Amino acid sequence: MVSVIIVNFNGGALLTECVRSVLSSGVPVEVIVADNKSTDDSLLFLNRSVGADAWLQIVEIGRNLGFAAANNIVLPRMRGEYLLFLNPDCIVQPDTLQRMLEIMQSNPEVGMAGCLLRNLDGTEQPGCRRSIPTPWRAFVLAFWLSRLSSRMFSDFIAHTQPLSSAPVEVEAISGAFMFVRRSALEQVGTMDEGYFLHCEDLDWCMRFHQAGQKVLFVPNVEVTHAKGVCSDNSQIKVEWYKHKGMVRFYRKFFRHKYPSILMYLVFLAVWVRFLAKLLVMAMQSRKRHHIARYCIIQRRDIPMPDEALSSWTGPIIVTGAASQIAHFLLPRLSAAGIAVHGLSRSPSRQTCPGLTWHTVDISKDALPQEIRAAGTLIHLAPLWTLTPLVDEAARRGVKRIIAFSSTGRFNKCDSPVASERKRIQKLIQAESDLAIQCERHGIDWTLFRPTMIYGCGKDRNISFIDRIVKRFGVFVIAGEGEGLRQPVHAEDLALACIGALQCPAAYNRAYNLSGGETIKFREVVEHVFTRQGKKPRIIRLPMRLVQALIRLASLFPPYRYLNTQMVLRMNMDMCFDHAEATRDFGFLPRGFRY
Repeated sequence: MVSVIIVNFNGGALLTECVRSVLSSGVPVEVIVADNKSTDDSLLFLNRSVGADAWLQIVEIGRNLGFAAANNIVLPRMRGEYLLFLNPDCIVQPDTLQRMLEIMQSNPEVGMAGCLLRNLDGTEQPGCRRSIPTPWRAFVLAFWLSRLSSRMFSDFIAHTQPLSSAPVEVEAISGAFMFVRRSALEQVGTMDEGYFLHCEDLDWCMRFHQAGQKVLFVPNVEVTHAKGVCSDNSQIKVEWYKHKGMVRFYRKFFRHKYPSILMYLVFLAVWVRFLAKLLVMAMQSRKRHHIARYCIIQRRDIPMPDEALSSWTGPIIVTGAASQIAHFLLPRLSAAGIAVHGLSRSPSRQTCPGLTWHTVDISKDALPQEIRAAGTLIHLAPLWTLTPLVDEAARRGVKRIIAFSSTGRFNKCDSPVASERKRIQKLIQAESDLAIQCERHGIDWTLFRPTMIYGCGKDRNISFIDRIVKRFGVFVIAGEGEGLRQPVHAEDLALACIGALQCPAAYNRAYNLSGGETIKFREVVEHVFTRQGKKPRIIRLPMRLVQALIRLASLFPPYRYLNTQMVLRMNMDMCFDHAEATRDFGFLPRGFRY
């Protein structure tokens, strides 16, 4: 069993998503949430969503004791041989804990391990692998000496260095995700409660090293960390505790190892930096849009998934109800007690309370007469099948429409393949028609343009790769397959529907929805091999030869949709910014994990 400790302070609805992701792990877990007297609705969301789970304990401490003390208070309750200290703004994958457990079991000399933390835009987060910031390294960083010569003057920043392909020993990892062996913890001791917030992770890593316990960084296990979401909303306090903690860290470990004059200079630099941060924060607070960044913004007018559904009344029509997005959306709507009319050409594939299934071809038929009234339509079928339905939907009382287009409208509109070009022109026209029709009927619309969708084997991109790898054990690419991709999980798109449902900022707007990680096309293929437990066997061939193979494959019915332009795009970047969706309704896509 893995015991997971999550210290919460005003984590909002993201705390629930974090706990839910842990409880979905493929290994036995127990979860304790230690709450430092939050003043928001984070515990309300958590209790309402997963509070009944037998493997979850919620401990309300009664006052804010800080990160280290809160962890230490609940530690005696944990029973696992391995413990994960996890921030409430982290989202793990179902196999994250299993893979970390296997690493620890195969490396008995390791006392603590961390993984690759990704920002919401898919970039590596500074701090998940680093050197100890000794006074000298801090001095080098403060005065940019490493820019003169990285060999002579090295600082403690490591995230700009190339990632290793295998787990590697490091001096320090991030406190946002610390996977710890219990026997090592008992040898080293608990976290130092002299730190209120920040630097307790550095302190602990130092003490693990001093006790002869190795600290490991695992680059092929990734976790999304919405850094800074679960804070006091007072950045001045956060910065104060951070800089105060750094001074304590230096005094504790280095005051007898460095000349006094250097230590005084370092202390002075710490507090000068603190004052500089205050000045920058004061300047930023005057800028109107200074918070429009890649992060979840905890504002009351941005409904998170559970909050968005809690006050919902009236039925919802979902077209394309057999799609992969619907696979994740329908159970969530049902769990919230919402009556749903699911429309699809296919017979019913889901049995959810409150779901009425209608087998109908909306490209030919009108809305079923049984649907007498509905306030919302979520359209998951091809966009051009929606415009003929809008007039009838308006007569049934629909005042809100969420629909899906594609980012392909930007990079395929000039395709030399006539069928592909025609499809994109049809899509662009449907987008325009939707806006015009909704304006005429007073319907608020939101349009999503996702990138490469995956999730339950119904797509024609990653699932195609999966079938080829499964059948032949190899995959052919043209050139190096260097084109960048941002695969987006179907469940994240379902959550986007819920998040935008009652969000006025999302009304009458279109959003690009990309995944939380940017990777090369070749790496997508490698992920598929790994998922099947196979060593990647990728054959690189000249462009024209691969195009010839595609033409041959397209002669067979299962692969008629293939065309030669797909080969060219293996080396083309197809990336889009989802920051506006993050800002407006809290879109938090996961990193790619097939």
